[in-house]
Order: sequence, then structure tokens, then C-alpha cells
Amino acid sequence: MLTIRDHGVDDYAELADMDASKVGVLTRDDKDCINELGDYLVNTHTWQRFAVWLLHRHFVPEPGEVFVERAIGRPPQTHTTLIDRAAFSPSGLRATAVRFDAEVSAGVGLVGMEFAGPADFGPAAPIGPDDEAVLAGLAQRLRAHDKIERFGVRLIRNQLGISEDQELMETCDKSRRALHCAVIDTADRPSGNAVETTWRVTPAPGDGPAASTWCSSVHCYHSCYHY
Repeated sequence: MLTIRDHGVDDYAELADMDASKVGVLTRDDKDCINELGDYLVNTHTWQRFAVWLLHRHFVPEPGEVFVERAIGRPPQTHTTLIDRAAFSPSGLRATAVRFDAEVSAGVGLVGMEFAGPADFGPAAPIGPDDEAVLAGLAQRLRAHDKIERFGVRLIRNQLGISEDQELMETCDKSRRALHCAVIDTADRPSGNAVETTWRVTPAPGDGPAASTWCSSVHCYHSCYHY
């Protein structure tokens, strides 16, 4: 059975701080794990559904708060802030990024780490029972690599309608406890102080059914960037 719960304070507090650690530095083991996950997503035909997400934090929520994304059309961007969960109905938020719940021993347990309301969620279907099999396979591979606390999963939603030659660049405003994602052209991707945080995979033509090519979709400038 697939279960999803809202994140609590501890679910973020135990993650490495993006600005005070080397959480964004990928080891060879990290890259091997990501590549295996990519092959699995290609082989299960779910590479257009899920991306691999680096687990990290910029700040910690207060009790009762959850991270909620708002989509803005002009200019295309998103704002993610902490809002009291009580402001929403039980079904009023949909998880957009999750980690696997180590405390769930039967079935697949997920912890929703970021959310959006129906108006901001975009065209993708919410995570549901039909995703259980592929999520179980991702969790199995993460455990085999001892990376269950290292990587999570993000839905590929394209709620802003960005093109193939565009991506998201995230910046963090710690004073306001807010994350901002702007749409940029991939050709204008800044170099320097940036860290990769989300990886999408596509099949590599002509190289066999398991071959995959990684590309970036979300970056955090000064705090995050893509691989």
C-alpha cells in the first residue's frame, strides 16, 4: 500500500544545510546511484513522470508549517513558502517532492516535502496508487546504494509550460523563509556558485533500452544547481 504523510520539523531538521555543508558535492557512489535510477526510470517508461531530487534544506519549518508552492504566470516563476497546514483542507494540497519514509515497513511510505494546491499544481496527475510499483523500485535501489537519506523524488510537472531549452533556477531568501524559482534559458545557466539539485532523464537514442541521458530542470543559485 502507498501512503503519503506531510513532512514535520524533523524531516527537514535532519537534512544537511545547503549553505553550511557539502551536501551538493556528488561522489562517485552518488553518480552510480543516479545512473541506476535513470536506467530504471527509462526501463519502466516513467522517465517523464519522476525526477531524482537531492535531499537538502535551506531552513527548518516551525511545527505545523509545510512548504507550499505558488505558480506565477508572468514572468513565469514559482514561490515556495512555509504556510500553516491548518489553512488547507486535508485534501487541499498535493505533494510535488517526496522522500521515502524509513519508518514504514510495509508497502511504500512517502513523506511529502513540498506541496502545491490544485490551482498551482499543473497538468501532471498527483502521486497515487498507480505509482506504487515504480516508487517501490526506486526505494529498493536507493536502499541498495545506502542513499535513502540522500535522494528523494520530484514529480515532473511543468506547471509553467517551459520549453525544452529552458530550466528553473532557484534562489533562497532566508530572511523571508522563501524559495524562488525563475525560468532561464539553458544557454544562460550561470557558472560558479551553484549546485545541482534535480535530475531528469531521457532515453539515449540508439544505445539500447537501458541507456539514458541526464539533463537539468531545477537549479539553486548560491545554494543549488543541476547535474
